[in-house]
Amino acid sequence: MELDGSKLKDKARAAMSKLKDNVKGTYYSMADIPSSSVQELAFFIQLHPESQATKKDLLGNPFSFFRLNLNQYDFYLETRAGRILHLDGSKDGKRFVSYRSYRDAGKLHSPVKLS
Repeated sequence: MELDGSKLKDKARAAMSKLKDNVKGTYYSMADIPSSSVQELAFFIQLHPESQATKKDLLGNPFSFFRLNLNQYDFYLETRAGRILHLDGSKDGKRFVSYRSYRDAGKLHSPVKLS
């Protein structure tokens, strides 16, 4: 049986990323720092009654755009067929999350500090 170096490297990278996310989540929890994942934030934005939603059909593909201004928080979300494409969040003008599916796909479940 021969080990494939790239598969082993990918598995190690995925394990380290998961460990990092778990440590970060535990730290935020212990330090009582409010946090959430990108996926949880997107779900919250889509379901919040104050969200302003716009749906557009671009080149035959349905896209949804959401804006939510809540207290000092401002959110902007773009989705296509339930997939998160773009999410920005800021508090008092300071950005705390900037997610792009083409560059951050592995960080969808990573904890994000909400301040």
